[in-house]
Amino acid sequence: MDDELVGMTPEMSHTDREQAAKWMVVDGRQLAERAELVDSRNWLDQHDAAPPQVRDAFALRHQHVDRLAMVASAIPFSHFNMVLTLGCPAPADQHAWTTVEQFYGSREHWIVTNEHSDPTLPAELARRGYQPVDTWDRIALVDHHPASWAGRAAGAELVHTGNSDAWADFVVGCYHMPPLIGSWLRALVGRPGWVHAIRRDPHQPGRPVVMARSAYLDGDWAWLGIDAPIPGVMAPCFDDDQIVTAALLSELTHRGVHHVTTDIEHTNHECRGPAYDGWFDLGFRTAYRRTVHHRPNTHPEAIGDAPGGIAGSAR
Repeated sequence: MDDELVGMTPEMSHTDREQAAKWMVVDGRQLAERAELVDSRNWLDQHDAAPPQVRDAFALRHQHVDRLAMVASAIPFSHFNMVLTLGCPAPADQHAWTTVEQFYGSREHWIVTNEHSDPTLPAELARRGYQPVDTWDRIALVDHHPASWAGRAAGAELVHTGNSDAWADFVVGCYHMPPLIGSWLRALVGRPGWVHAIRRDPHQPGRPVVMARSAYLDGDWAWLGIDAPIPGVMAPCFDDDQIVTAALLSELTHRGVHHVTTDIEHTNHECRGPAYDGWFDLGFRTAYRRTVHHRPNTHPEAIGDAPGGIAGSAR
């Protein structure tokens, strides 16, 4: 494919183009492959960071075969039981399918694909009993606005050992997770490659946390996630999320990151509205759409209850 960078204009000076090139991402398949890799590596690293008691309590498992990445657990949420890279960048060949089947067996799981995945994959997924259940819009940073980010970040704070309990407790509470998950989150504080930010409500007694988001760094790329609450899905927290994200972008700049990606989970076909506007103001654009495919338990009677009071089935 052509490596032409998006966002460049003919009237830009040579110096401006050199600076912009550090923050641009290539279009198409090349962007998708790199974005899906940093996303999958974040999940693999989260699993590696889990304390033994968390790993045992929630049956955490992960596997990485070449570029194929998979995670599984007893936590009944899609993100914790997902094939992350099948068809892009990992090939969707028979070896990959055998690996997926051996890893999950009859257990419920999800597979995420995108517009640049192997074109034969949708039909193969349907043949194997997977149904599309959700769409997420992948977005990528294309404009570098450090001054704007610093101005918007007022009111956010980075997470450190002194406020890690407040951050972890807030995320656990948002997702109605058992308290043990908090020890997993705290294991990510100070871990190489991770940075977290929160926003507090200055008008409420005790200044409670109202928004949280994290970044995982992989070279000069970063993935944004662990957002609580999920904007537009769990709460209309778009303004608070923009503030927290601006703080993360400012920190990522200092750490040498040039490319940033994340998902909008509250999607619409027009890619407009509050779920999108805040990201566009920060310099992001939509890159491609991801589709989440679900396969239920094929032998439900063999699957026990979720541990620790986690209830329900996830999106």
